[in-house]
Amino acid sequence: MSKPEEDLLAGIRVLLRIFTVDETRFPPAEGRIKYNAIDFQALYFIAENSDCSGAALAGFLGVPATTAQSVIERLIHRGYVARRSGTGRAIALSLSKEGQSVCAAIRRQDISNCGTMLGALPEDERSDFAEKIRLIAQALESAETE
Repeated sequence: MSKPEEDLLAGIRVLLRIFTVDETRFPPAEGRIKYNAIDFQALYFIAENSDCSGAALAGFLGVPATTAQSVIERLIHRGYVARRSGTGRAIALSLSKEGQSVCAAIRRQDISNCGTMLGALPEDERSDFAEKIRLIAQALESAETE
């Protein structure tokens, strides 16, 4: 592994620990719920794709349908997701009022966390850094669909 990759790995490991494991400094969802990566991603997806199917969620998450179904059941049980019949045998998923509130709290906390991270850089470098991260994410997401 070359030096840039090692530096990136070291940085990502610290960020993951601080923002996803240690819930004392930056509590997830403003301290409303425990962090669960797949649940948070599912809530974001359902918020942006109301009336989506379980299959669409599984495709987005890149997990088997059975895993997506477990996530859906857990989120329904917690009162964050509502399920109703869609067209044919399809089930349409949407966020409940509580799910919308929790998802908004997750987003606010995520924005705050990003502000904290960017605050470590000189102000004149923040936009460029954020744009480079966006480009990396966009390239990885595009490769995912090819």
